Amino acid sequence: MNPSAFVPEDGEVVLVVDDNESLRESLSEVLKSAGIRSVDAGSAHDALRLQAIHLPTVAVVDYRLPDGSGIELAHTIKERNPDTSVIILTGFATLDTAVDAVGQFDAYLIKPVAPQMFIRTVVNALAHRRLVAENGRLVERLEQVNAYQALHDPLTGLPNRALLDDRLRQALAGCQRTGLSVAVLFIDLDEFKVVNDLFGHQVGDHLLRNMAKRLADSCRQSDSVARFGGDEFIVVCPVKVSADACRIAAHLLETLAEPTTIEGVEHHITGSIGIAVTGSGAPQQSAETLLRDADTAMYRAKEAGRARWELFDNAMRARVMDRFEIERGLRNALEDGGLANAYQPLVDIQSGSLVGAEALVRWDRAGHGTLLPGSFLDVAEDSGLIVPIGTWVLDKALSDLAQWKAEGTVAERFRLWVNISPYQITVPQFPGLVRDLLDAHGVEPESLGLEILEQALVDMGASVKVLWELREMGVSLNLDDFGAGHSNLSWLRELPITGIKIDRQFVAGLGVQGNDRGPAIVSGLIKLCEALGLVVIGEGVETEAQANALSSMGCQLAQGYYFGYPERGFPIPRLRHTDRVETRTPST
Repeated sequence: MNPSAFVPEDGEVVLVVDDNESLRESLSEVLKSAGIRSVDAGSAHDALRLQAIHLPTVAVVDYRLPDGSGIELAHTIKERNPDTSVIILTGFATLDTAVDAVGQFDAYLIKPVAPQMFIRTVVNALAHRRLVAENGRLVERLEQVNAYQALHDPLTGLPNRALLDDRLRQALAGCQRTGLSVAVLFIDLDEFKVVNDLFGHQVGDHLLRNMAKRLADSCRQSDSVARFGGDEFIVVCPVKVSADACRIAAHLLETLAEPTTIEGVEHHITGSIGIAVTGSGAPQQSAETLLRDADTAMYRAKEAGRARWELFDNAMRARVMDRFEIERGLRNALEDGGLANAYQPLVDIQSGSLVGAEALVRWDRAGHGTLLPGSFLDVAEDSGLIVPIGTWVLDKALSDLAQWKAEGTVAERFRLWVNISPYQITVPQFPGLVRDLLDAHGVEPESLGLEILEQALVDMGASVKVLWELREMGVSLNLDDFGAGHSNLSWLRELPITGIKIDRQFVAGLGVQGNDRGPAIVSGLIKLCEALGLVVIGEGVETEAQANALSSMGCQLAQGYYFGYPERGFPIPRLRHTDRVETRTPST
């Protein structure tokens, strides 16, 4: 560095240590001429005393001192303050001294020292010390930034999960001292995905920042607001009673519901809030339990209509535990053979002959008896178990069908129907799985039919390609419970559907006096499907009147308790219309 361009800073001091008083004065004058403040000492003892007083930035130390080695003094100066730069000054320019000095300290000068060389060396040492100090400040700042980022959400600036966990635990510990309760409010924005899909993630991020600021501004100083992830936020607040938490939730709902204008478009976003509150003073719940309970209550608020709050209570806890036990039991059932298939006969309503059957899963749950699908499939769907259960049902059904075929039990046109969930037909690999199972059991695709609920087609997406692959394979496809949900006649035209099952609510009204519209709907559907070349199945047939009504309307196939109950093993119809039932007796 050019000494003439160097500007000394306040606090910078150079300590000159040499037993030659004349040299010390000369070096001090050189430093003074450059505007650099200095102090000098003739011995190691005086040098250490001055270091303690002035905290020098640079120490110029003679190699030999009257009361000890300059190298030893230099080491002591460094030990006391590692940031001090040390320059060794000596008149003994040997290889050993040079290696000793340069290898351990910052610079090395040989007497006699030219003033320009001396000042340049000191200035370089001071400049280097400034760089080290600035680097230290930058590192410290970077560590502070990293520490902040590690605990805060980069989009909203709110505490993240890590900091939330710490604050929640602190709140739980604090309520033991104050006697208060801790409330956790789990907030999920309603229909936020729609904003992202329609207007893009930039608008979605803007909206999240806006909602985060509203929440932070609306809460008390004693509350903690955090972003839990996605469009989910958490508020932790001390309360006296649960009613206080409910009032806070109601206020936050009003705040969130205020319209937001982004890029000239007004958005109306609401929130659903789940609340979990500890007991007062000595809470038994852990941080994890509180978050889980609040999350459960939030989903209950969603189910109840959204834009509302729900308080987690014992009844909700009981439902959660029940669902947990069901989920755990289903996992065990998949492994230990607790599932079974029952088969309900499907008959040709005109001839009474057996033409197929529907596979219906059963769960032999220990201590509960045999459970029907309605008591556990919703848990299976929520937990993701519906896919392995669906695969098990299909595999077992094809295995049984292969055995019946080998025994000569079924007629040639017999088709076995298996229900598939909306989750299965969104998986691109599903047709490959069906093909592999058909090949494994030696069953031709024409002997298999798959039943799909209407709800699975509301948001079809990738499902369309899956359905076409299945149909091209030769597998039949029926729409189940047609008319019960979001029936769309365009599906019958655009999708590879081979038939429909008229929902049991319409069949139940057949043969009932005063019910004119129900039979008209059923008759219309049958005529429509006949024109489209689709097979119609009347399900839920329980009486002879219903069977006769369907037959008179031209319905081809029927299923229900009137024709046979679901049974484990080969489906034998109940002997109604005994003169028309065509089936074979299972071989033994």
